[in-house]
Amino acid sequence: MASSYQTDETIIELFFERSEEAIESAMDKYGVLLRGLAWNILENREDVEECLNDTYLAVWNSIPPERPQYLKAYLCKIVRNNALDRIREKRRDKRGGGQINLLLDELSECISSEADTVRLLENAEMAEVISDYLRAQTKERRTMFIQRYFYASSLREIAEEHGMTEGAVKSLMFRMRSELRKEFSGKGYGHD
Repeated sequence: MASSYQTDETIIELFFERSEEAIESAMDKYGVLLRGLAWNILENREDVEECLNDTYLAVWNSIPPERPQYLKAYLCKIVRNNALDRIREKRRDKRGGGQINLLLDELSECISSEADTVRLLENAEMAEVISDYLRAQTKERRTMFIQRYFYASSLREIAEEHGMTEGAVKSLMFRMRSELRKEFSGKGYGHD
């Protein structure tokens, strides 16, 4: 039986050994985090379950040959990408609301269009601009931005965790997006 106390390196070694215990160990250690991340994006239990299954399959198929330096970040990136892919599929079929559409709308204030938002967020150069901007922020501001735009946490969740009002968090996210828009403009990514 898998132990929740296994190190990331031990879990990765289990994947390299092709042991089914690898998936169990990853689920024990990171399952709650991954489920929460998928839920924040998808807000649908069936979609979350499918996303998690797709994630564990993708990890099984990618390790080996991949040997992630940070298993937690690796898993989060895969589950987030799977959830966003699922949202994109649904948006093709039907335009709708939801948390992820709100987040894309908020971030689209920083760059040209929604289509560009999705494309540019996946662009390495854009990621570098965002990383540089976040490194220059205080730890609290950086954490709140990541909670909102990577983990898709609600304004209420962020406010509760940081002892702030929702309005204060909303205002801070607006200011940070404005600052980030200036960073993008300075790098040649104009806003229409």
